[in-house]
Amino acid sequence: MPQELWLNLPVKDLNKTKAFFSELGFEKLRDAPEMVGFKIGGVSVLMVTETRFEKFALNKVTDTLKGNELLISIGAPSKEYVNTMAAKVEAVGGTVFSRPAKIQGWMYGFAFSDLDGHRWNYLYMDFDKMNQ
Repeated sequence: MPQELWLNLPVKDLNKTKAFFSELGFEKLRDAPEMVGFKIGGVSVLMVTETRFEKFALNKVTDTLKGNELLISIGAPSKEYVNTMAAKVEAVGGTVFSRPAKIQGWMYGFAFSDLDGHRWNYLYMDFDKMNQ
């Protein structure tokens, strides 16, 4: 079996999570009673109910209101795409905590929290401008 990367994220309400990521246009890979999988940026991301996640991880779920577990970054093909996704995130109930903006002169992006407080960002990177 080839090596693959799967991210597993705990979620409070699986049905709301399914709707949120489906509305953002991500491809659903798996759908089971306690988890749903999506293909996001070439990576399989499995959203697992908190109860099931704690059984897998043998640890408690992080309180995302008090701290960050990680920041998941997704590449965007253009600035326009970044703007479109920021609007979509807000329309389906996500929280944009960093509005679309130029970053370091060669990136353009925004950052948001999903329904469970997991933090994500979309970045368009213009590598031609990276060292200017």
